[in-house]
Amino acid sequence: MRIGAYGEVMLRLTPPEYRTLEQTHSLRMDFTGTGVNILGNLAHFNLSASLLTKVPKNRLGDAAKANLRTYGIKTEFIGQAHNHIGSYFAEVGFGARPTYVTYQNRRGSSFGVSGPATYPIAEYLETIDLLHICGISLSLTEETWQTAITLAKQATLKNIKVCFDFNFRPSLNLEEGQREILKKRYEAILPYCDLVFGSVRDLHGLLGFGEQLPIDGLEEQQIVQAFMAQYGIEWFTGTRRIASEDKQFISGMIYTKEETVETAPQLLQVLDRIGAGDAYAAGILLGYAEKWPLKKTADFAITNAVLAHTMLGDVPLITREQVEQVLKNPGVDLFR
Repeated sequence: MRIGAYGEVMLRLTPPEYRTLEQTHSLRMDFTGTGVNILGNLAHFNLSASLLTKVPKNRLGDAAKANLRTYGIKTEFIGQAHNHIGSYFAEVGFGARPTYVTYQNRRGSSFGVSGPATYPIAEYLETIDLLHICGISLSLTEETWQTAITLAKQATLKNIKVCFDFNFRPSLNLEEGQREILKKRYEAILPYCDLVFGSVRDLHGLLGFGEQLPIDGLEEQQIVQAFMAQYGIEWFTGTRRIASEDKQFISGMIYTKEETVETAPQLLQVLDRIGAGDAYAAGILLGYAEKWPLKKTADFAITNAVLAHTMLGDVPLITREQVEQVLKNPGVDLFR
């Protein structure tokens, strides 16, 4: 299956050695973003991965495209225009200190100011079988929202599967009335989606599903099933994080109309958690593309996410062989 994504290429700037911004005079530069992370991982699973986006028409844009090619991502549909790239500083946490992310220049980036008329949408859709759309594009600018909904509608007309990630970011939606605007946009795009990544709290807090129900146990399943029935969703999937004393665990869930699967909680050892959710999404898309059983898909995806927590940087450059080694030989810490 040929998988495409519409999403922002971002510049991540990271102080070395777990330092804070006040402690450092140097920064590591990486190109990332939800679409980049997922496609880079899928390329390492030997799937065709192609990104539709805009980067600056300057040396920064050139460097971004060159880096994406090293991940195995096809860049023929990455256009170059304007001068700016969205960026963020990632102060990687340690122990009790959480990771702190500071965004800058997102709405004025080349991606943020580019609308659907600037993309060769019809030509791009001819090259893919499944399209991933990041929910951040619904809240970033009017241009990214219009591009996302145009892509979803045209992909549906061509019988291309549409995968949508809620990826709701409160820090991008602080203006008065923005939450209600965003709710309407989600409701507009969801009828065109086949797979949805999210959480029950997204459905409850943003869309209002199950407002009268506690979010646990059977009530949680009722909320998901009601959501899937209303929008004709094929798969709804996400992760659950659990804290117990000083340990963190993660499990993965897949809901279909006929079946629900949840993995056993997996212990996390966290080196860098940014991008781990995208690793889970890549594992789900691999299983979906290759028509695996739900349990195999969920187990692979959550193991891929666990491994992503052990890697510095956003892009989970993990192979399927590495995931399978952990699944088959848990606890082994050396392969020769």
